[in-house]
Amino acid sequence: MPISRRYFIKSSSALVASSLFQVGYLNAATALPNTDDLAQDDEIKQRSEHTLVFASPYHTSDASFVPHLHIEFKRNIQALSQGKIYVDIQGQGAMGIGTDLMAAVSRGRVDAALISVANLSRALPLLDILNIPFWAGDNQALLNLISSPYWQQNVIEKIAKQGKLAILYHYITGGRTLSTTKRTNTVIKVPTDLKNKVLRIPASKVLKHFYSMTDAHIVEVNWANVAAMARVGKFHVLDPGIVGLYAGPNNLRDEIATITQLNSVPDTWVNVVSQKWLNTLPRTLRLAVNDAAEKTFLSQLSNISHIESSCEQEFIQRGCTVFKPDQPTIALWQDQFGHHRHEWRDIKESLLGSSNEFSKLLDATKVPSKHNLG
Repeated sequence: MPISRRYFIKSSSALVASSLFQVGYLNAATALPNTDDLAQDDEIKQRSEHTLVFASPYHTSDASFVPHLHIEFKRNIQALSQGKIYVDIQGQGAMGIGTDLMAAVSRGRVDAALISVANLSRALPLLDILNIPFWAGDNQALLNLISSPYWQQNVIEKIAKQGKLAILYHYITGGRTLSTTKRTNTVIKVPTDLKNKVLRIPASKVLKHFYSMTDAHIVEVNWANVAAMARVGKFHVLDPGIVGLYAGPNNLRDEIATITQLNSVPDTWVNVVSQKWLNTLPRTLRLAVNDAAEKTFLSQLSNISHIESSCEQEFIQRGCTVFKPDQPTIALWQDQFGHHRHEWRDIKESLLGSSNEFSKLLDATKVPSKHNLG
């Protein structure tokens, strides 16, 4: 008999209230666990029947500025599985960053991981459709899209049917920027400002196509190496969202001088899990993982605006210039590079099968989600 979502939520409520899960380690993301916390976490681990190794590039203690949801994910998995699954968080890039992390999860070195769509796109090319500019870069548009039945059926389910990886949930982290390093220190306002600039790109074929349409010189740099390359002037411009800029490895935030909030493309991440690991679980626990993923996804919605604002204020206090283009300026970028241009036809067809399929996804961004952003 199928186990309902209501059953898991009801049973988890009792568990969270129990002594097994009232742990400071699980509740205070900014505090270091004390000896008692660690002992209780070890007790949970010893009682569990399965372990989920979850890798992330980010520090668990950075939850005020990074919506990584480490603690929420761990708590929800352990509670909704009734303690049968223990989540081992491997943060701070311990299992790799960027394409190295993609390789780790693809090859089964880790069971699940937080990874950007751009860095995952080589393993799951279908997700790269999000990197076509000016259709899903706004947080609400992205939420509408990923909440839609059409996205679930034609993207998420298609990925799952490949039998390798599955998407547990999307992170909403804001749109991509065009930002310059301290060595460059020039605000990018209009497309012509990219002329003769070297622009760092991640491992996304679609983003490479986008920036190849500009006058910039593009260079691919692994996320783990971006800060070091910025310091020695190997590029002038980079495009992560403001959260990614602040949370980037090796104190990337210290290398940023200007941020143009273009919101061209969602700088979104996903929590991806190995289907090989999922298939080791009985059906009831697979349902528990899915329900925990949904609960974790929903927990971010009320906080993302605050996190984006906190990162922006931190950059401003550091002396960084934050430029927010007006609508006529955005329209200039959209006209030259937007999804409607003929240059995107082949990519739409190669990823989705037809341009008509893209039009249906575009329509889904305009249908209000049943969920709300805070």
